Amino acid sequence: MDYIKIEEYKKKLKKDLKPQRYQHTMNTVFKAMELSMGTSADKDVVFIASLLHDCAKYKTPSKNQLEELKDFLDCPAIIHAPLGAIIAREEYGINDERVLNAIKYHSTGRAGMSIEEMIVCLADAIEDGREYPNVDYVREQAQKGVIDGMMANLSGVIEFETKKI
Repeated sequence: MDYIKIEEYKKKLKKDLKPQRYQHTMNTVFKAMELSMGTSADKDVVFIASLLHDCAKYKTPSKNQLEELKDFLDCPAIIHAPLGAIIAREEYGINDERVLNAIKYHSTGRAGMSIEEMIVCLADAIEDGREYPNVDYVREQAQKGVIDGMMANLSGVIEFETKKI
């Protein structure tokens, strides 16, 4: 891992994110590294993806990026995730598809997620600053393992979204 680049990433994130969002990012990094312990996850991938997962939170897609994001344009709450993968590639020089996919799918998940993708998604949901009705249960399940935590997290999301219908 290139520690000089990491410090550059952190400096740029501090400039691009609000202080509370930057703190959330750092909480997510710590939780992701904790979740990755004892797994086969590539810790460098987990670290960089969790650090950059919200790098596009306050960005607006450029005209060139809109085509790549066409499936997400009606989803303002989650567009930052796929846009984040683009920003990580274009502004941070990230070319590792494992990192880019973990950023891209950290809000929605997807079928066949890698262990790194699951860890970043779960860490984002349960970092210590998060508060929502089901978070303690999801945290408890995550202590059993990443898959247990993901199942609890996704079940909670489905229940929450179903109530809106």
